[in-house]
Amino acid sequence: MIDDQLPLLDRALAEPRHLLVLSSEVHPDEVVALAVSHFDDAGWVGPGVLRVTREAQLTGPWRVDETLRSALDLPAWAAAAMLLRCPVERSAPVPPELRGLGGLLDAFPEGEPVGLERRVLEHLLAQSRRLAGALRVAGTGTVLVPDPASAVDLTVHTTVWLEPGACARVLTPVLPGLCLPDDPEPPEPTADRRAVAVSPQRARAVAQLDEGERAWLHAEADALDAAVLSRPQVVEGYAHEAPVPGGVLEVGVAGDEHTPAVLRGLPWARGGVISYEVRWRPDEPAVALGPRPPLALRRHREEVRGAVERVVLALHAAVGGEVVDDDGFLVAVETLG
Repeated sequence: MIDDQLPLLDRALAEPRHLLVLSSEVHPDEVVALAVSHFDDAGWVGPGVLRVTREAQLTGPWRVDETLRSALDLPAWAAAAMLLRCPVERSAPVPPELRGLGGLLDAFPEGEPVGLERRVLEHLLAQSRRLAGALRVAGTGTVLVPDPASAVDLTVHTTVWLEPGACARVLTPVLPGLCLPDDPEPPEPTADRRAVAVSPQRARAVAQLDEGERAWLHAEADALDAAVLSRPQVVEGYAHEAPVPGGVLEVGVAGDEHTPAVLRGLPWARGGVISYEVRWRPDEPAVALGPRPPLALRRHREEVRGAVERVVLALHAAVGGEVVDDDGFLVAVETLG
């Protein structure tokens, strides 16, 4: 909760800075926890000073009153703000054909942020979505209020690999209409896994070997087995789909040798992860995923959100691991469903 005793934010201080705008329901520690998800060095470095990176800091939170809300055109729920101090890095003006799409491009028509400024602003925009907050950018004074309900997709990161058939058995009870691909032809065994038919002549030849020769033969076979088992497991990605309101729900499964930033502190994830991405593929993506989808699509989105959460709960029960949203933030399993 925002403390009523916070220092009041002065307009002259606020206007030339990017602002992360928060409601009274958000505790400053939530901002810190989300920053740590994306930045290695994030954390409090002094009273009211949150380091994002060595060159970027958030100060505050500061209290926002009605006068400042009106002056800066902030939402009626705005109770506090944190000020960003970060080097300004801009590109050339945004081409006319890329304007009007919402987001950061519209907020910076004279030159979009690049480098560290872009990275930090994208992070603060993600924080705004997660915390039901807003981002006010310096210069144009544009206030971006991302819709928390727009974040539908989730991913389960784990170290457990499910073969396509096993994954389908997990999904079928919670995802009616699951479309399964035709069963492929059984793959040809590889040379080091091939079952070799032993001919009678070969069996007799082995039987005629003395003990030393048979021991050598078994040792060679054991060495081959050990070499095969020591090789890294190779997994091939696949996907399952099912029809849902307004589109298709896709569960994509693949291995990744890189550890997602939000999991970098977990020992089990340091060697890479298996990712189960649960994504809504709407029939009209430009409309459904745009800043202002029509009511019918918003209703579809809410139905799909429920389906995504049921699928994620079923997968998590089978493979464990951690659930992450599309902004790269952890999602508590107990909040789903």
